[in-house]
Amino acid sequence: MKKYILYLLFSFFSLSVFGQNTLRLEVNVLDGKKSAVEEATVSIHQKTYLTNSSGLSIFNLAPGTYTLQITHPNYQEKQISVHLTKNIQLDIQLQSETKLEEVFITAKEKKGLTSTSVIDRKAMEHLQPSSFTDLLELLPGGLSRDPNFTSANRIALRESAGAPSDYITSALGTQFMMDDNILNSNANLLTSSDPRHLSERPLNLNSTRTGVDMRTISTNDIERVEVIRGIPTAAYGDLTSGLIKIERKMGLTPFQARFKTDGFSKQYYVGKGFSMTENWQLNANLDLLDSKNDPTDSYDNYRRMTGSVRSRLLTGLWSNPLEWRSTIDLASNIDTKEIDPDTGVTAIDQYKNTSLRISFTNNFVYTLNQNNFFNRIVLNTAIRQGFDQLKQSKLINLSGPRSLPLSFEAGENTGFYPALRYISDFGTDSNPIDLSAALQATGNKKSGGFQFQYEAGLDFRYSKNRGNGMQWDLATPPNSVMGSRPRTFDDIPAWQNAAAFVGNELNYLLGKHQFNLYTGLRLSKLLGLDPSYKISGESYLEPRVNFRYQLPDIMLNEKPLAIDLTVGYGEFYKTPTMGMLFPNQKYWDYAQLNYFHNDENYRYVNFITYIENTENKDLTAAKNSKKEIRLNLSYRRHNLFFTYFNEILNNGFRSTLQTRVHEFKQYDAAYVNHDDWNNGPNLANIPYTLKKEFGTYSTTENGSATLKSGVEFGYSSPRLKVINTRFTLTGAWFRTEYRNTVPVIESPAISLGGQNFPYYGIYKNDQGYINESMNYNLMIDTYLPQLGLTVSASVQGNLYDYKKSDQRVPEPEHYYGLDNVIHDFQPSDAHDAYLQWLVRGVSSDHISRRLTHTVQANLKVTKVIYRGIRSSMFVNRIFNYQHPYTFLGNRIYRKVGNTPYFGMELTYNF
Repeated sequence: MKKYILYLLFSFFSLSVFGQNTLRLEVNVLDGKKSAVEEATVSIHQKTYLTNSSGLSIFNLAPGTYTLQITHPNYQEKQISVHLTKNIQLDIQLQSETKLEEVFITAKEKKGLTSTSVIDRKAMEHLQPSSFTDLLELLPGGLSRDPNFTSANRIALRESAGAPSDYITSALGTQFMMDDNILNSNANLLTSSDPRHLSERPLNLNSTRTGVDMRTISTNDIERVEVIRGIPTAAYGDLTSGLIKIERKMGLTPFQARFKTDGFSKQYYVGKGFSMTENWQLNANLDLLDSKNDPTDSYDNYRRMTGSVRSRLLTGLWSNPLEWRSTIDLASNIDTKEIDPDTGVTAIDQYKNTSLRISFTNNFVYTLNQNNFFNRIVLNTAIRQGFDQLKQSKLINLSGPRSLPLSFEAGENTGFYPALRYISDFGTDSNPIDLSAALQATGNKKSGGFQFQYEAGLDFRYSKNRGNGMQWDLATPPNSVMGSRPRTFDDIPAWQNAAAFVGNELNYLLGKHQFNLYTGLRLSKLLGLDPSYKISGESYLEPRVNFRYQLPDIMLNEKPLAIDLTVGYGEFYKTPTMGMLFPNQKYWDYAQLNYFHNDENYRYVNFITYIENTENKDLTAAKNSKKEIRLNLSYRRHNLFFTYFNEILNNGFRSTLQTRVHEFKQYDAAYVNHDDWNNGPNLANIPYTLKKEFGTYSTTENGSATLKSGVEFGYSSPRLKVINTRFTLTGAWFRTEYRNTVPVIESPAISLGGQNFPYYGIYKNDQGYINESMNYNLMIDTYLPQLGLTVSASVQGNLYDYKKSDQRVPEPEHYYGLDNVIHDFQPSDAHDAYLQWLVRGVSSDHISRRLTHTVQANLKVTKVIYRGIRSSMFVNRIFNYQHPYTFLGNRIYRKVGNTPYFGMELTYNF
């Protein structure tokens, strides 16, 4: 077994190198005084090395033409082309002027065909994040928030805060990629049998419908993040809202250790990049975060541990360069909550959620001759195995005798009476496995004045869950009324998605006018589903178009004003997850005879059980149509952009109420005869009455509309001389509307004559919302490399925050009773003794709340103490003002969130 493991590890990190002729390229980096520049980054053909103390970096390459790039924090970047036909020694001199303009400690808006924010390592180091969630502050419209590790962190792009629970398709439809591999969450089935346990902790941590939980992503080893808010190319699919591309460090780096502490958590990190050979680089890191919701409460914890080993091997195949990137990742997340014994309550109730992910990825980049139609072929493969364990304990105290069912089958059955006090141990075992493979071929050609950059590829994703599922002992259930039974996840069919895509970017220069047009098409389909599902016969065609027009420069004071205009349109589909397609069955257990006697031998309960399959076979993929138009202006290193966007998602996923009418017997316990007893009374001699009652359950429908519109803007100034200070202003106006698109079923929560209300109304609309806000973030940062000092102050907040509920229609359009016959609701029914209760009280629905402006000041400081030792600190809300607002004639003074949040960190580079 040991030999087998060693063989796998050796195979993972090594590859047979095909023989080819190589030439030696020596790069000697010098400054303006022709002195050696140490630790300059020299990149060529996807190889990256640091210069030594003599300013030297050596490469072994195949003959050909290469682009050489040299960067250093204190010098201007340089890029040259090298035609390698023999061994060459190059002396490259960097300009002594500090490369201050390229240092951004906030997100930088990428100039291209679609709206994209780029966050690099420098910005992350200065921000001092605890998880990926903190990075969202740097996006247009983003604001700083205190970390929240006691609930799942879902992402919201281009969206006003506060999306209701029935309108979360946008979060599920935001796709995360790590090193060009998908972080798939479609097999996430980790739900609790008792989601209300311990102040709804399981419910708050449930991310089965919201995609990636951003708490679980550490930023310590991330080199660069691209947040594509606009229209990505056709190579990306199974998404609706946006794309997050995360690139981690790769190549030779010094040994780094980081320690961070704040009011909520402590974080530890170590990492190192090794150069094993000239063509093989290895990176390794380990990260640990320990968080408490309250520093004084050690019984409410979240812990995250991530480890990664990443390899990059540069070799050749058939005389062409081949790059092989491979990774092994380990991520563990543990949520625990217990009862504090100091409260005087018996410390029995416990919650522990342990999530472990192991992933193996292999990415191959094969470069062909430029004369070939396709000159670059990329194959990305990944396997991610999860081991999720949810364990709960709960003390049950029954107020009196209760009867519990035991049957897994529909029909009449016999139950039992549990003890009045017992401990319930229950949990969920979920083992999701995700496989993905993406093949992409790209090329470029020129014809006349046109340049074509094209792509084509295939994409396949597979998800399965082999866990034991939701488990508990039927004799000691977590609740006295359970609407489900233990269920294994391994019986659920796999989720499989196959796609093909093509795209082309056309570049054309007409005089001083430059045009860029990207057109792409993606075709996707779910595989392996039973034909009874509507989605099994559907294929989804997703067109993507982006157009960019760069106008000729306009000369102002002999300086060029650059203007470019970008418009885009795209259609996107997010398919339902496994949990939506194959939800748990719903159980109803009606006690027909509940006979409790002081003598245990004469205790008896008879149930009739109904079972409903709750899947919606008409469920289809959610579709989002996105439009945007962007204007970029650049003048003397002043950069300004405005982006208007509009997104229409009319068939998002929504949990809706459904009903069934059940018939059961109600035996008269007064006629139970102990003399006619054989493992229970003779039911044939006991009179009964037939009763009917509604049973309710939930299913998933395409019933939610999320309509987004808004304007994003950003401005960045050049760094002012002497003080090296830059001003960056970003912000956004967001308007988000949430509405249902399918009728909703409701019944008033009342009883009449001691009986449940016997009617349900079918209403046109549910609670709808309009959220609107105007956010701003002004950052003033000073970068002084000579002193090793970076200081930034940000002033951010809302100009206003508006929320309004839609006016619901009080009367139902239709109604039905226990006979299941649907009737139109007539005006006269509003005066009927029963039907009048179907008229909903909606007097407060339309009340709006408009919050006035807020101002918050944050301060961050980073200082290099001695060579590789860097110290950082931050204080959020060092100043905080929330202007009073008026609501229903009352003046409201806000004091929530005024407490400063601060922390510090130390980073060592050896």
